[in-house]
Amino acid sequence: MAVENTFIMIKPDGVERRLVGEVIARLEHKGLTLEKVRMLEIDEALARRHYEEHVGKPFFPELLQF
Repeated sequence: MAVENTFIMIKPDGVERRLVGEVIARLEHKGLTLEKVRMLEIDEALARRHYEEHVGKPFFPELLQF
């Protein structure tokens, strides 16, 4: 069976609402294994790279601000 990797990001509002543990618990309950967990605040350059497919869309500036 092939191993698959999935990127999961909990956005700032989820962190503020203290949902990180709940998200992790739900993933583990489904039988998924967490191999790496990082918590970081991204800068604008990384946000632009991550959301580059949305550059030029009307909501992009608000997305960067969030």
